[in-house]
Amino acid sequence: MEKRSRRFKKENNNMKKSWTLHIEEDPETGDGILTFPPDLLEEAGWKEGDTLEWIDRGDGTWQLLKKVV
Repeated sequence: MEKRSRRFKKENNNMKKSWTLHIEEDPETGDGILTFPPDLLEEAGWKEGDTLEWIDRGDGTWQLLKKVV
């Protein structure tokens, strides 16, 4: 599987925390697989099954928000 990296940052008050995640490629479908570590999920308030919205910030970065359904 091919790996690519994505960096995620959470800024809270004056504290900054970031994660670098590897995107793996499914060899059969070519789909990207991004696995979020438990501490990132906890910090972001996300859980398995949540729908995330990818927002292109126009500067080469992306913002992920939990989509309210």
